[in-house]
Amino acid sequence: MSKTTYSIKKIFNLNSIGPKPRKKSQLWMKDVGFDEAPWYREKMGLRDLEDFLEVADNRIDHVKITTLQVMGHPKEWLERKIKLYKKHSIQPYLDHGYFLKAFKKGKVNEAIDAAADLGFSAMEFMNTFGDIPENQIKDWCNRAIKNGINIIYEHHPESGWRKTKKNIPTTLKQIIETADRFFDYGAFAMLIDHEEIELHDSKSEVLVGVLEHYGKSVVAFEVTSPKEADMRWYSDVLNYFKLFGSDCNLTNIMPSQVMLIDPLRSGERPANILFDRFPELTSVKDK
Repeated sequence: MSKTTYSIKKIFNLNSIGPKPRKKSQLWMKDVGFDEAPWYREKMGLRDLEDFLEVADNRIDHVKITTLQVMGHPKEWLERKIKLYKKHSIQPYLDHGYFLKAFKKGKVNEAIDAAADLGFSAMEFMNTFGDIPENQIKDWCNRAIKNGINIIYEHHPESGWRKTKKNIPTTLKQIIETADRFFDYGAFAMLIDHEEIELHDSKSEVLVGVLEHYGKSVVAFEVTSPKEADMRWYSDVLNYFKLFGSDCNLTNIMPSQVMLIDPLRSGERPANILFDRFPELTSVKDK
């Protein structure tokens, strides 16, 4: 039989994935390396990663390499992993936990230099609720940029920074005032932590307001990690699509979830077995 000229995409009317760098429909992945116990059931070693990226690299824009992985995996191994992501046009970044640990040690400057030495493209900074002078935060951001590390601002509720008895949802004005300072310091993106999103269940106009103020090319919304709830990420994704549009940027996506995100954007939904197995998802079954 001769080879057909038909493509699978044309036969099934599959949506094409836009080229990188993308302004919308970005996917920010989470890579935990071999830090599985007691939370995670999937690993991402170098051999796994190389094979995975042959399939999925065009779907991933940025990747968060978790702090425990940076602390505990061999330096040469991390450098190879970072180079592999960059080879596939995926930008590796450090999460806010790295900044938090460095701050508690009084070694933020040194931690920034070490991150640059490893080859990281970006680093998250977070809101510190007035505990750190603005000129100090600005100096850290300037140091990162001079080292070739781009700035990401992640907005957390107070519990992300310190222990608190009760989290209060942030107002639109408060979010903008804090984020604006980081954009003044050179930030290129703003991530909204899933715990902050959960505080706004009945006040989505605040988060929609953030999106309208900064635009979809700048803001990304975090889904809940499977370490906190196995399938909460799925309901998060569908709720975010409803609130912010199916082309909104998503962060904290695990490798095993990557290939499903674009079909979900296009309106595909898994078989009913998913909802039979996870009854907590019934609220989003028809979205």
